[in-house]
Amino acid sequence: MRAVKAVELGLTAGLVLTRTALRAATGGPAGPVARTGPAGRLTRSRGEAWTVTADDGVALHAEIAGDPNAPVTVVLCHGYALSSASWCFQTPELAQHARVVTWDQRGHGRSQRGPAAHATVDQLGRDLRAVLDQTASHGPVVLVGHSMGGMTIMALAEQHPELFGTRVAAVALLATSAEPVLGDLGLPRHGMRALHWVAPWALAVLHRVSRLGGPRAAVLRELTGALVPGHAFASDVPSHVADFLLDLIEATPLDVLADFFPQFRLHDKVEALTALHRVECLVVAGSDDVVTPPEHSKAIARAVPGADLVVLPDAGHAFPLEHPAQVNAHLVALLRRHVRLRTA
Repeated sequence: MRAVKAVELGLTAGLVLTRTALRAATGGPAGPVARTGPAGRLTRSRGEAWTVTADDGVALHAEIAGDPNAPVTVVLCHGYALSSASWCFQTPELAQHARVVTWDQRGHGRSQRGPAAHATVDQLGRDLRAVLDQTASHGPVVLVGHSMGGMTIMALAEQHPELFGTRVAAVALLATSAEPVLGDLGLPRHGMRALHWVAPWALAVLHRVSRLGGPRAAVLRELTGALVPGHAFASDVPSHVADFLLDLIEATPLDVLADFFPQFRLHDKVEALTALHRVECLVVAGSDDVVTPPEHSKAIARAVPGADLVVLPDAGHAFPLEHPAQVNAHLVALLRRHVRLRTA
């Protein structure tokens, strides 16, 4: 009984801390925002389903859309706690210009989890290599990564730099970092360091609590609902977009989140950016991203000569959902430049 009470107190304290952080990060009370925002309906387009086998035998779910004879293949790598469905605004637009491959990172979406010890960014890089080999073995490829998906691309660049400038023709890195991620979330730096140490334990506890149902599960749902809006969006979005993002996050097993979370304070792929010198590189940041602030994107752009840096105004961490039209315009322009260069 004392242990249960301790967990309940810990969850309550965590909820209070989260709300306090959100007030500091967003400049106002945490909670649902008034949403009137990007026009565009969410449609989950289903492409041709593929099963990709990773080097450790884990089955990864992928889908392919667009013209199979298109001059270029775009591979979209989603972020932490999301799935390939998070590209719902980008896939239909890009499929008008390219063959598009979306895939669920291990433990996310419809992909298998694999051993906990393999929940690393380096393993995600090896998974991406398997995706390329099994779904895009011919023709040039453009890699697009959001958040952890960008780290996945950097891991591939570290492991196989020879692919960049040959098979990989261009890269787009959205809301990501080549360095450890300790986004302040409105907390003092020492508070964020403590949060990074305790979060895996807390997520594991929450995973067990969520299985119990009842009021404890309600606390978990409230915690998720309080945390997401202020960290994901910096402007008003329609309620169905915010709810969709919450659904994606809640669908990701908490033990998977706990497995991957420590990777972000250990992440260091600065040296891997050298491989990107040989490709066209687009770097996009959200002006108000509190998870991977714009400074991370600016550091990447400085390290990659000729990189095109874009900072989207009034944009949070989930700007592919928040500002899809702007994101699509930059990605399509990247594709058009690539096709024009190849046909010139």
